[in-house]
Amino acid sequence: MAVVKRSISFDPEVLAKAEAAARTNGYQGNLSALVNDAVAHEMRLRGLAGALAEWEAEFGPITDEERAQADRELDDPR
Repeated sequence: MAVVKRSISFDPEVLAKAEAAARTNGYQGNLSALVNDAVAHEMRLRGLAGALAEWEAEFGPITDEERAQADRELDDPR
């Protein structure tokens, strides 16, 4: 996989927690991999939020009942 190197800044507390997570969550201390995964996750969430906004613009807001049904279906272990 090709990579692009960047220099980024962290709040010291955030960096300490991220480094600890990289050591203990299967990243074998690879902070870059953890940050890459976190950014990729954020981009997926933003994409989903955009898709939801488009759907709601066309069909109207999702009701509490519809959200509850979706939660039940997503929690179903089938």
